Amino acid sequence: MSTWDVTTRPSAISGQGLFATRAFYPSEIIVPYLGKVLTSRPVKSSESSATYILEIKPGRWIDGSDTENPARSANHSCEPTAELVMNETENFANLRASSHILSGDEITFDYGFSLSESLFNPCTCGKMSCAGKIIAEPLRPALRRHLRFIRRRD
Repeated sequence: MSTWDVTTRPSAISGQGLFATRAFYPSEIIVPYLGKVLTSRPVKSSESSATYILEIKPGRWIDGSDTENPARSANHSCEPTAELVMNETENFANLRASSHILSGDEITFDYGFSLSESLFNPCTCGKMSCAGKIIAEPLRPALRRHLRFIRRRD
């Protein structure tokens, strides 16, 4: 990862995280999300393994599991410091700073999970606005309504 101004190290959010080694300004490209482009739905190897699959458009995914992918260690946060910007025609994506990021800050983005995906993916970002589940920001009110009406089953 020496060609990018980021490093991977242990994160308080989850496992390994992506950290800035210099300051980034809002709208500045941080790193690309690199990997093999897939045209068939990827299969997750196991529930306990990390997943680096990124859907760039319907029917098209990037398998970012290669260790050469500098963005693969970026964790989800309910208050992200970056955003994923898709280039559907070229089949790639970039992480772009959505706020000022200082050297040493963890670089995070909203994974954009659906309501059904979020129910099985707890969020551990620790932010005040944390929804408790990894879910796309526009869907958080629906998740909160859903969780409010779920009752415990015996």
